[in-house]
Amino acid sequence: MEKPESSFLSARYWPQLDGLRTVSIAMVLVSHMSDPHIWGFLNGSLGVTLFFVISGFLITSLLTREERRRGRVSIIRFYVRRAFRILPLYYLALSTAAIAVFVLGLGEGPEKFAERLPLLATFNGDLAGGGSFVHSWSLGIEEKFYVVWPFLMFAIPLMKRHRLAAATVLLGLASAAGYIEGARYFGTYTAILAGCVLGLIMHTPRGFRVVSKLAQPRVAALLIPVAITAYILDPILPGGYQSGHAHVVFSYTVALLFPSVILAASPLTKLLSWKPVAFLGTRTYAIYLFHPFCIDVVSMAIPAGQQNFALAIVRLVLAAVLSVAVAEVMARAIEQPLIRMGKRLTSSPGPTTTRSPAPVSES
Repeated sequence: MEKPESSFLSARYWPQLDGLRTVSIAMVLVSHMSDPHIWGFLNGSLGVTLFFVISGFLITSLLTREERRRGRVSIIRFYVRRAFRILPLYYLALSTAAIAVFVLGLGEGPEKFAERLPLLATFNGDLAGGGSFVHSWSLGIEEKFYVVWPFLMFAIPLMKRHRLAAATVLLGLASAAGYIEGARYFGTYTAILAGCVLGLIMHTPRGFRVVSKLAQPRVAALLIPVAITAYILDPILPGGYQSGHAHVVFSYTVALLFPSVILAASPLTKLLSWKPVAFLGTRTYAIYLFHPFCIDVVSMAIPAGQQNFALAIVRLVLAAVLSVAVAEVMARAIEQPLIRMGKRLTSSPGPTTTRSPAPVSES
């Protein structure tokens, strides 16, 4: 029987993490429906936090396994693949927002959008201060992080030798920043770093042995209520999601739950790995980029701010179906072909070490 660590290292893909992505995008979509009388109790900001933890874990696992297979990480290769994965759909969505503002007269108005366009075009939506395409703030945080993280942790010799310690210190500093009065949720990197640190730990023999002990039902039974409590308290605490308090707790709790999701066989893992749920997770990037436009289209037929529960449900279902349909078209026509192109351009056999772990798929 294959040992848990060997099984983990041989895994190329964890469908349950795509299932978690589906949960994340559902949280975001519902919170953006602008029907506060119906959905006001739901908290979408932590859906993005969950995205960040998943992303940090997967990217760090990908880089760690490449280093073990090839003896080093090709930073250029990583950036090229990242560009083919992220940029085409991003700029298509930004162009759609520009057409909505300049041609259709929607959104905040041409002058304000034009002022913010340089920030949006350079993945600095987190600094743009709202308006049309405001949801790009999370991509701004994520992409700036991944410009620095691979180089910092996998290219600088001193950092490579003390990688886990350095990453843990960074996580502590980011967490502390979340508790500083006035700290903005838009600028915190706690969630991504929590996923990154977990990815580093699980790829060391001693770290895996420790972390694998968390993959128990009783541990999950303790952590899930903590995550739910943070989810409920996040918008209630002073400053809301910008305060950072609950989201720091949520980030750590979700990261500690990952071993149960990845290593343990449970009804929850089976549900998250269910093909329809996992499949939607592979489309979350396109859904995230285009769902605001789909909500706007639905709102033209059924205005936002519904106090009628039935109408709010209809709005939500229509927006979800339209978002998934648009995302599927975008994925098949643009996203997936360009991802494959990026892989072809950067593929090289290269030397591999014996018993090296399998490469990780980001989706």
